[in-house]
Amino acid sequence: MKKICGAWSIRGVTALLACAAVLGFDGIAAPLVGAARAASAEVDPRPLFAASFKDFDRKQQSLAQFKGKPMVVYFWATWCKSCKQEVPELIALHKKFGDKMSVIGIAIDNTDKVIAFAQQYQINYPLLLGSNDAIALSKQLGNSVGGLPFAVVVDAHGKIVKTLLGETPPGKFEELIRPLVS
Repeated sequence: MKKICGAWSIRGVTALLACAAVLGFDGIAAPLVGAARAASAEVDPRPLFAASFKDFDRKQQSLAQFKGKPMVVYFWATWCKSCKQEVPELIALHKKFGDKMSVIGIAIDNTDKVIAFAQQYQINYPLLLGSNDAIALSKQLGNSVGGLPFAVVVDAHGKIVKTLLGETPPGKFEELIRPLVS
């Protein structure tokens, strides 16, 4: 079973999502099975490259500045257990391939918490800060439930090659990036 910042059964998730839909809630973080999928022509990368988020200095940073190299755009939060488990792999990925690709973290969280988390984990890749705008962008990119973590793997031409919702198996990010940087 795939986790999205939680540990509920599939029936529980289905019931929760149904209730949430009826009540109009968005941004639920719960487990799903088989959430990773290959991106199709219907996932338009233009919203990704049109988006911008603030950095720690509160300056807007456009995601378009990262276009031209493969990248992993990682939507996450400090309170997300799966995110905490995956951040070290993203740090290692950036360390190994950082000259050939980019990892960009988009935190949906309080700035002070993100700064403390980044220092604690010694995050070596760019972190940007989002809120409802980041959730909306992730939904445009295929995150139908607005859950975390959510990752978008993009090739050097700006094409979305894979989206990953929920906990990603160890080694999966490198498996996806390796052919894009070779």
